[in-house]
Amino acid sequence: MDKKENSTWMDAVNGIAGAGESDSEEGMKNSRMPEAELPPGQGKTDMNAQVPVRKTERYQTGDAAAVTAAQAVQATAASGISSQSRAAGMPGQPVIPETEETKRLKENFWPVAPWALAYSAFYAFCMYRNGSGITFPFFVAGSLLFFCFSFTKLGITLKKGSCFYMIAMLLLGISTFCTDDGILIFFNKLGAFLLMMSFLLKQFYDTSKWKLGKYLGSICVLFFASFGELGRPFSDGSSYNKIRDKKTDKRVWYFVIGLVIGIPLLLLVLLLLASADAVFRQMTDKLLRNIHLSGILNILFRITVLFFGAYALTAYLCKRKIREDVPDTRRGEPVLAITVTGLLTLLYLLFSGIQIAGLFLGQLRLPEGYTYAMYAREGFFQLLTVSLLNC
Repeated sequence: MDKKENSTWMDAVNGIAGAGESDSEEGMKNSRMPEAELPPGQGKTDMNAQVPVRKTERYQTGDAAAVTAAQAVQATAASGISSQSRAAGMPGQPVIPETEETKRLKENFWPVAPWALAYSAFYAFCMYRNGSGITFPFFVAGSLLFFCFSFTKLGITLKKGSCFYMIAMLLLGISTFCTDDGILIFFNKLGAFLLMMSFLLKQFYDTSKWKLGKYLGSICVLFFASFGELGRPFSDGSSYNKIRDKKTDKRVWYFVIGLVIGIPLLLLVLLLLASADAVFRQMTDKLLRNIHLSGILNILFRITVLFFGAYALTAYLCKRKIREDVPDTRRGEPVLAITVTGLLTLLYLLFSGIQIAGLFLGQLRLPEGYTYAMYAREGFFQLLTVSLLNC
């Protein structure tokens, strides 16, 4: 190789290395070949020497390799930023798709939300200063009616066995206003609450393999996780307003304008009628005397809490986030369980035999000092504890 060709080759190498000077000075130093590594008898070359046309192919090949390497570095950096964004929960994180029930809830916001508002008003009517009166079973029936209506809008049909939960809740509601024992009322309401939550879980999940622990855990998750959905009436209402028909928009506005005009007009006519008739004035005066600001705020608070609570509960159920499967944790020897349950079964048979002989065969002899009323009321909580142990 003569000196001219060597000079041309070195110019091409230095030209490729010079292309990276704008990125870093260190890259230029690493790309340039040291003078000591040149073949013997060859020194520095002229940097301004022209590159012959026959060497252009080598220059283009080296330049393409440098560009490819830069693109690879940029792709690696972008990949690192994207992974950091996903780890930090930034917009790059994949979005969990909505369930069909959630989509239907947003599409049917207008019928579901007014029903939830009517249900909360009905609750305030039944339970205001009358927590365990004759209206309690009507409130239980209204709760079942509201959720069954919501199921129809969500495309959910009642599953087999749901009637048991509904009848049991109604019976507990009737039992509540038939007694004045505070402890019994508490357990009746607790039982109605647990049955209602179990009834709702049954409609959205396969609970055929669930045990008592799974039920209680799922009820706790459902109750506390629903607090995270309290803002859903606002978000679902906003989504519904974007997709609903303009004709519906006008009707809603006309309804609001009608209320704004009608309420002051109603008060004006009420005052005129009260001043025109003494009997009507006396009745109106008594009615207004019984209306207090604290009572109005109490009613509004009850309506607000139950409205948001009922809608949030339905919204969380639609997400289906509770795990449905139940892992099999049985690891013990079945003979042990059979022995224990066998002994308990014999004891229960003896106890039941005594009750049948005493109550139905006329051989009941009460201990001295006992009355039939005392005998009938005694042992409720003990038997309730035994029932819980059997679960």
